[in-house]
Amino acid sequence: MMLAQHLSTQQISESIESSFNLSLVSSLGTGDKRIVTIMSKKAKDFVFSFVLAALGIYVAINSFMLYKRVAGPPYRIERFSISPGFLPFILGVLLFFFSVLLFIGSVKGEKGFSATFKENGREALTWFKESVVNRDYLFTIGGIVIMFIYSFILMSFLPFWISSLIFLLALFFYLNAGKWWKSIIVAVLAIALIVIVFQYCFNAALP
Repeated sequence: MMLAQHLSTQQISESIESSFNLSLVSSLGTGDKRIVTIMSKKAKDFVFSFVLAALGIYVAINSFMLYKRVAGPPYRIERFSISPGFLPFILGVLLFFFSVLLFIGSVKGEKGFSATFKENGREALTWFKESVVNRDYLFTIGGIVIMFIYSFILMSFLPFWISSLIFLLALFFYLNAGKWWKSIIVAVLAIALIVIVFQYCFNAALP
């Protein structure tokens, strides 16, 4: 009798856990039933250390290029310590430094550097293979790509109001936020309000 009750309780528990996992994945809104493997903390730190290192290098290089631009005419700010690129450069170097510390912590272990490095790499690769076929992850990555294009491409070549209008429209359509004509009206009004308030009321220079 006790054995039967124990088995029944275990089956109910497993059923509830399975239902919870399924509902957790489907609740993201795409209906994709694939469950992506969750990486361990060390594997996450391992991957994130490379991301931070790349970001730190990018920030440091662009900050130094900014210093080079303002060192010439018409600004002629020749001292690096007072140039607008100094603080971002320091932050980029610090970001790279802490990414190295994060990487070292992620490969420390009883198995040794080489074994831990390979284990983290395999775990990250497994996660990546499962993520590229998961609609929720792909949907999130799509949104990140839109923001990346806006921040690093559109803002570099187009005026603020044009690039921001394109960004808002792309985001609204991507998220299927509503009817197309409503999205256009909301985007135009939002950008117009930002320009009027900051550029004309506060006399602030927009990017």
